[in-house]
Amino acid sequence: MAESTQSAKALIYLRVARDDHRQAGRALAAYNRVCEHRANELGLTVLGVYIDRGPGTTLSRPSLTALLDELGRREDIAFVIAYDHRQVAIRAEDYSRVVWTVGKAGAQLEIASLPHREVTAVDAQFIGRIGSVQLAETDRRPPPDEPNIDDL
Repeated sequence: MAESTQSAKALIYLRVARDDHRQAGRALAAYNRVCEHRANELGLTVLGVYIDRGPGTTLSRPSLTALLDELGRREDIAFVIAYDHRQVAIRAEDYSRVVWTVGKAGAQLEIASLPHREVTAVDAQFIGRIGSVQLAETDRRPPPDEPNIDDL
């Protein structure tokens, strides 16, 4: 276990698109167990779990908005843990916006269903470049029905 994560804090983000509440509840419980296990592996303290129900085709999700807002207010959160990439966003543009926002706040997105790997300097530069391109695109042509990620 890395010493830098000994007292680090994390937030968990979960999303299901299912309409059946019983199946969605079971899926969320299973996803949460995997995310909590990853937090334990990394020696992280989980401060909160944010859950959205609905499609991943938009960034207009109440819990995602709240999670990103909390990241912006706090400096002690090192990780955001999601079960898989599709829970974060389905569209690559939306996914890159979320990852960039998480990184801008000084945290790292951790996908619990995949093996853990440390973010390298090259990864961080790549994420920064994606974010700058996304911001330039947003400044030129804001999406009609999507919120600006900075407003989340």
